Amino acid sequence: MPEFTKDGSSLKQFKDNLPVTKLGLNPFVNKDTGRTYLPSLFTAEEEKKFKINRNFKQRKYLTLQDSVSHIYSYFIADDYNYVMTQLSDHDLYWLKFIARFKSIQQVQLFRQTALYPDWFDRKSLKHSLDRLFMYGLIWKWNFKRDFLNKPVTAYTLSVNGFRFMEYFFNQERRYFQPQSYFTLPVQYHIRFWETVDIYQLCLSLPIFHGFETFLNLGKDKENKIKRNMTSPLQIALEMIPNQIKNLVFFPALQTDDLTYYQNALLRWNAFTDDGANLTESVNGLPGTQNIIVFYAPTVAIADKLNTDLELPNWNFPIFLLVGSVIEKDGITQAFYYPDHRNKTLDLQRATLPNLVFYNQEESGKNEEN
Repeated sequence: MPEFTKDGSSLKQFKDNLPVTKLGLNPFVNKDTGRTYLPSLFTAEEEKKFKINRNFKQRKYLTLQDSVSHIYSYFIADDYNYVMTQLSDHDLYWLKFIARFKSIQQVQLFRQTALYPDWFDRKSLKHSLDRLFMYGLIWKWNFKRDFLNKPVTAYTLSVNGFRFMEYFFNQERRYFQPQSYFTLPVQYHIRFWETVDIYQLCLSLPIFHGFETFLNLGKDKENKIKRNMTSPLQIALEMIPNQIKNLVFFPALQTDDLTYYQNALLRWNAFTDDGANLTESVNGLPGTQNIIVFYAPTVAIADKLNTDLELPNWNFPIFLLVGSVIEKDGITQAFYYPDHRNKTLDLQRATLPNLVFYNQEESGKNEEN
């Protein structure tokens, strides 16, 4: 494993094109089908009663008082300067990763080490998480799953972590304000975990060509909706040989009302000029066609979105990626699309073996990429 430095020299190597574990060596994805367990997949009842709480305990302290007393406090901007000098490149990588994906389960962080085994391992990850927590840059959360006997851990930026990122890295991207966790529905954590699951599943697919985690579709001025609509994940995939698509994701919750998706469609309609322009740049990703994708936990949710939103009547291509099908049959069977041709409300299923069985010679893609 490469040595990490405090001066940032090795951190420059952590680009989005860092060589990732190939699908055949990925320990949590079936290489033949793209089937995997999704930590973000909840039953409807689980999601409805979902609760998540802050955990203030540090591993090396026995009492809550000791734990809290040893979490670093910030008073002036120079405190951020001091903490920056105490962080390794490893620490900064995980801080940026958590900041980028907003909320991440611990198992998803473990999976990230498996995707980059030449760079990371669980032991060093835990060490970094302990340090980031001690310096008050991340918050730790606990929640319960019906099938587990002990609480599950997740991490987000803290308010001080958000300010730290804004202080040093505001030129790189925008960051989610952690105070929003106390005003948004708690299920938003699940939406963020869905984003991580999609990203990690696609990352070692042989047809993966890059990703980004923020696309602002702007405001819906025509309908006087002032709030910006953003996509949390955009991925370029070579769905069929020599045809790279930019997939712009909007993850669905089972507790969502329809407004979220109506707004997404209205903004996407404006972004694509009513479907006439599907080649607008999406964060510089290499796809030649942009496609909006709703990630749905179940086929029933996908069917409901298709029917309630009348998806066949929109003038642009739409995919629905279904989590429960990924777990059962794999990603090659998990993409659905509206019946634009016949204008029926029957969802069509796409079978895409190329997602895992990739003809490299046909596409001309280099192994190094």
